[in-house]
Amino acid sequence: MVRLIRFRAFLIAALLTSVCSALAEDMYTVSAPTQAHIRQRIDVNWTIPDGAKALLEIHPEGENTRRVGYAYLHGNPQAITVPEAPGRYRIVLVADREFRAVQFVDVVTPDASVTAPSSAGAGESIEVAWSGPVSGNDHLTFAQRNGPPIRGASYSYVGNLRGAPASLRAPADAGDYDVVYVTGSTVLARAPVSVGSVTAQLSAAAEVHAGASVEVSWVGPENSQDFITFAERGGDRIGGASYTYTGNAGGDQTASLRAPEAVGAYDVVYVSSNRIIGRSPISVVEARVDIAAPESVVAYSEFEVSWTGAGNAGDVIRMYRTADDGLVKYGYVDPNTGSVRLGAPKEPGEHVLRYLTRGGKERARQSITVLPPPQPPGHLLVLQKRALLGPDDAVGVILDASGSMLQRLGDERRIAIARDTLKELVTETLPANTGFALRVFGHREVDSCRTDLEISLGPLKRDVTLATIDAINAMNLARTPLGHSIGLAKHDLQGVKGRRVLIVLTDGEETCDGDALAEIQALRKLGWDIQVNIVGFAIEDPELEQTFESWAAAGAGRYFAAADGESLRDALTRAATGPYQVVDQQTGSTLATGVPGEQLALPGGDYLLRSGEKELEVTIQPGELSTITLGG
Repeated sequence: MVRLIRFRAFLIAALLTSVCSALAEDMYTVSAPTQAHIRQRIDVNWTIPDGAKALLEIHPEGENTRRVGYAYLHGNPQAITVPEAPGRYRIVLVADREFRAVQFVDVVTPDASVTAPSSAGAGESIEVAWSGPVSGNDHLTFAQRNGPPIRGASYSYVGNLRGAPASLRAPADAGDYDVVYVTGSTVLARAPVSVGSVTAQLSAAAEVHAGASVEVSWVGPENSQDFITFAERGGDRIGGASYTYTGNAGGDQTASLRAPEAVGAYDVVYVSSNRIIGRSPISVVEARVDIAAPESVVAYSEFEVSWTGAGNAGDVIRMYRTADDGLVKYGYVDPNTGSVRLGAPKEPGEHVLRYLTRGGKERARQSITVLPPPQPPGHLLVLQKRALLGPDDAVGVILDASGSMLQRLGDERRIAIARDTLKELVTETLPANTGFALRVFGHREVDSCRTDLEISLGPLKRDVTLATIDAINAMNLARTPLGHSIGLAKHDLQGVKGRRVLIVLTDGEETCDGDALAEIQALRKLGWDIQVNIVGFAIEDPELEQTFESWAAAGAGRYFAAADGESLRDALTRAATGPYQVVDQQTGSTLATGVPGEQLALPGGDYLLRSGEKELEVTIQPGELSTITLGG
């Protein structure tokens, strides 16, 4: 009887163990689609016992050890990517190295299509229509005809297009190609494209002096990123030489380059897809410059240094102490004027004037003696809140809203400070109905050199302008197309009958490969009465500030540095109000020039102060400060 009871207990325990084991197995489940296309990311639903640890694996059918994909369980459903090779696979829920649940999935090749032009020029941008599965990193690119994709060819990820056509740049070499839809390493669709060779024709002066501005015209494909530059005669292009993108010409097919400073035989070349497709020979000859200045000047006085010969924008006349060669004064050359005005230092003694090229080569020098003043100088401070602009004058503003303008100064972002100061400019400094235009870059697209004319030239409408300024915000990673934006001023300020003032407000250097100096020179050659003023905001690089100074000098303007909101407000006001002249009443000659907000040191005497059409008498007393307020 006892044995019978023990046997019955054993049977009951075994039965309970079997039932519990079956229940435990039922607690591991997996559910997934039964079909997917190659590289498709699918969702898998699963269940496991509380406290258990498991993962999903993908195995080819009939193989238990080789897995071709896996994913740890982080969510339910859990996403997993199926293999690229078509076939039948098992999705397995694995726990404690055992297969707990299995789901079969058939992986198939999906449909895709590509539609492209049958022919294109080398480097030409073409539009490609497509359809496909849009798996991770699927893309459109070029392949050899019926062959594999070309490494380094133009491509576009379809996931970024949202169904829109893609723009691809044709290969640089002529030949027969395919535009292909690629997923992983599998080509799903092809469209044949025949790429033909391209050429360009260039026209430029046969001879120029070293460092000179060269006008170049061309006929070429003008593909994206095509540019004009210099090359060795019959050879490769010169690294670091002046260049300009054809797309920056605004359809004019003309541009300015700076000739190399080294004398020799060169070519002006048209480069497309990193290939030279056109040449025009040019010889760079030695440039000669002579300077003339007084043999002696009085300390604190302003004097003129004239130059003749092959002077170029970016060249500079510097005044040094001969004893230790210390720089005391300098002025950048404006090729349109033939002279530079310098202020004599306060220290008497022997000095030297040196004419230096943009590249640092000395072209001329002259000794000059600074004499002690007969009496202490007086000082003149001109204050001007309202710009003295006539009804035929106009102000154009170029605002940098690139990514760097998101940086903070104290509690505010730079772009917010710039917006506030611009609003003060249009409400307090510029007269109502003054001609006004506003161009902005950096506020529309990420990683872009886009520049937009937000307010077209017309009489200043303060309410509309304030609303436009309020809507501007900087965009992270947007770039800085200073040269292109300045070059577009020839369209933005076209039709102005009177004086033009172009103000460029920026916090950084050019990042779109433009040539602002060449664009400013081109503006001056239009014959306009134009002044280009550069306002540098929170600039901490002295070399960049010197570059901005040379740009402003080439534009008959000034560079204004601003470290914070208050100084930016002052800089914009001074940039808009323009310069004034101090004139000798007896001789009518200009003794000094200045801008509002800066003190001038002048010998005692009676003078005329001229600003625009306004003229005032002013008396300077030795050792005293005289303050004059213009424009209300």
